[in-house]
Amino acid sequence: MNKLLIACLISLTSLSAMANDFSLEPDTKPTPVMAITLDYIPAAEDMYGVTFAPRHYDRDYADWGYYIGYAQSKKEDVYVEPPGEAYTQDSLWRFGISYSLTRELSLYGGATAYTTEYSSTTNIVPYVVGAEPVWETDKDTKWGAELGLRYVIGKHFVVGAGYNSATESAVISIGYSM
Repeated sequence: MNKLLIACLISLTSLSAMANDFSLEPDTKPTPVMAITLDYIPAAEDMYGVTFAPRHYDRDYADWGYYIGYAQSKKEDVYVEPPGEAYTQDSLWRFGISYSLTRELSLYGGATAYTTEYSSTTNIVPYVVGAEPVWETDKDTKWGAELGLRYVIGKHFVVGAGYNSATESAVISIGYSM
C-alpha cells in the first residue's frame, strides 16, 4: 500500500514539474497606443497644428493605425486700396493610415487637403448705423498625399518627419505617446 501511495505522490508531483505549454495561449501583441503630436509645416505660410495617431485597438491588426491632423497659418494682411481690407490664411487637413515596422518605428501615409483662403472687403459699406463692410472669400483647395516616419524615443516621446505633396514641404512632428 505504501508503494502505491508513493507512486501516486511521485506521479502527481511530476505533473506539476512539466514545462508550461504556451501553444494554446493567444499571441501577445503590442498594447494600443495613442500619440498626440504638435506639427510644423514650413509651406508658403508657416503652419502649426496637431495630429492624433492611435494604433489600432483590434488585436488582429495591432500593427496598423490611423491618424488625423489639422494645421493652420496666421492671418496675413494683404494691402488693398483704403478703406478696403484683405487677408490670406492657409489650412491643411491630413488623414491616413500607419503601419508599425518595429515597436518604435512606424511608417505613415495618406491624403491631404491644402486650402488657401483670400478674404477681402468690397470697399462698399451700407449707410446704416453700425454697419460692417461686406466680406468676400475665395478658397482654393489642392489635394495631395504625404509619406513619413514616426519614431518613439524612450517610452513616451515621439518625433516624426514626412513630406507633403500638396504644400510641397516637410511635416515635422514632436509629441507624446500614451
